[in-house]
Amino acid sequence: MSLEFRKMREEDLDEVYEIEQSSFSDPWPQEFFKLDFMHDDYVAIQGKQVAGYLCALQVLDECTIANISVKPSLRRQGIAEYLFQELYKIMDKRDVRFYYLEVRASNTAAYSLYIKLGFSQIGIRKGYYHNPVEDAVVMSLERKLN
Repeated sequence: MSLEFRKMREEDLDEVYEIEQSSFSDPWPQEFFKLDFMHDDYVAIQGKQVAGYLCALQVLDECTIANISVKPSLRRQGIAEYLFQELYKIMDKRDVRFYYLEVRASNTAAYSLYIKLGFSQIGIRKGYYHNPVEDAVVMSLERKLN
């Protein structure tokens, strides 16, 4: 599998939004992705299509993963892990050490990936998600910088 990692572009938005809608019961509105260009938003490109995306927000030495998803037909092929590894390369150069994210309590596949990547559970946000209402598991990771 050959992937290209790059900043999200406006021409990616339709494919990104299609993945978003097919991945989440309460998807971000498409306008959120347009507004989010000021942050660290990346795509994994396979061939000529968006295979997955990751939206992050860096503040000082912290990075919050706001959104990540992979096209349903391409899941379980390492694309999400690839997105994280490429993000780490960028954030390491910016001296980012701490990463945070929330995951739906029932999303065991994502939770397992985050554990594999070294994240640990630090809390619960009661009723954080809607449609259906569900708790979020708050996770963090501290990376050592060289």
